[in-house]
Amino acid sequence: MARRDPPSAKSGTLRLNKIDVAEAHIVSAVKLFFENGHPVSVYLLASAAREILTTLGDKMGVETLLHVMSEWKGEPLKETIKKAHGFARFFKHADMDPTAFLEFSEDEVDGILFIACHDFGRITRGMPVHAQVYEAFFLAQSYKHVSKLPLRNQRLVRNIIKAFPGVRSADRREKKRIGLAVLEKALVDPALRMEINRDIKLALEAVQP
Repeated sequence: MARRDPPSAKSGTLRLNKIDVAEAHIVSAVKLFFENGHPVSVYLLASAAREILTTLGDKMGVETLLHVMSEWKGEPLKETIKKAHGFARFFKHADMDPTAFLEFSEDEVDGILFIACHDFGRITRGMPVHAQVYEAFFLAQSYKHVSKLPLRNQRLVRNIIKAFPGVRSADRREKKRIGLAVLEKALVDPALRMEINRDIKLALEAVQP
């Protein structure tokens, strides 16, 4: 299967497909997140990537996290997507209720960015380093009682937690500082560079002779 390197912004003109765009959003969102950037900007970048990847998953026959959630909830995928995209609509558009206010918790960023990173891996079978680090960062804090996990998973989760020392008890700003330190080290580790399948093959094309 043909693979190619991600496009370089140094060339002036970029030839991008949807996976390239999703990757660019994720990399920028994770960097901005760990650098304590504005949560609205992080959320919008993550949400844009999530939207691209959910749609690609639907067209490529790949089950994304929102597909899983809609099945678990017993609701149409469109309804699950609508709920996941609620804040993004407010942040992007002013055609309805232009004077409205929105109560937005910064914690909302965490889950949508995780979905984008994880779904990128599901669709491309690889992840940029930024996505790998954020996914691990999120998971390190997700399991409150590691000892209650199946034995086969406990070692993996403990290793993930160990990679982010102190993150589980730190305040939010300190958590990001810890994550940024891990990211900076990861970016210079060649062992973490994953191969990413950038080919987009629609489900109907996949079954044609």
